[in-house]
Amino acid sequence: MAATLDTIKPGSTITVKIVTRPTNIAASKTLERLLAKDPAVKREVARHRRIRESNTTTKTRGGRDWVQRMPKQHPVEGKLGESGTITASLDVLRDLKSVSRFVEVEAA
Repeated sequence: MAATLDTIKPGSTITVKIVTRPTNIAASKTLERLLAKDPAVKREVARHRRIRESNTTTKTRGGRDWVQRMPKQHPVEGKLGESGTITASLDVLRDLKSVSRFVEVEAA
């Protein structure tokens, strides 16, 4: 059962699923930011961070340290069909209202 955003209380756990492809870049970025709050995604980001830190190399170029870092990998991309379980804080609810036409929100 899909819940309306007005009935969701702050602090509750919700499941967000992208059901329509975002029509603008700002909405895609907002959805990426929201889905990145999922605990499973946070664990994956932390794992990638540890790998990047362990593979960082430092060379001396021109008498200064030159640090070569691996680029960040984004586990969620805000594409159609992606979903995540997050806590409905006030900022999350505000962001969900701005992208409500692209998502389906359910109480978890």
